Amino acid sequence: MLRRGLALLSITSAALIAAALPAHAAVVDVSFGPVSIGDYCHAKVSSSSWIGFYESGGLRCYNGGMGGALQYAGSGDPYLACKHLTTDVVMAALRGPSDSLVCRVIR
Repeated sequence: MLRRGLALLSITSAALIAAALPAHAAVVDVSFGPVSIGDYCHAKVSSSSWIGFYESGGLRCYNGGMGGALQYAGSGDPYLACKHLTTDVVMAALRGPSDSLVCRVIR
């Protein structure tokens, strides 16, 4: 009887673990442009910022100044920006074309 109970418990546990894992997990690159980066900037760096770029010095946030010129508002963390912008599991944050933010995620 104890042996049947343990066998049933191990089968149930295996089924629960299999149900919790995704059937087809994939690594995907998701790109975010200046306005999406600006959402992170506004929420986490400076409430006055509305646009951001992943420049050579890192993720930089800007707001509109006098005459429409962009003014530097602060720096952010690319990885944390990815965590803010997507609910997927983030593996890495990369600089993409035109200073975009590319988040490598698991889906």
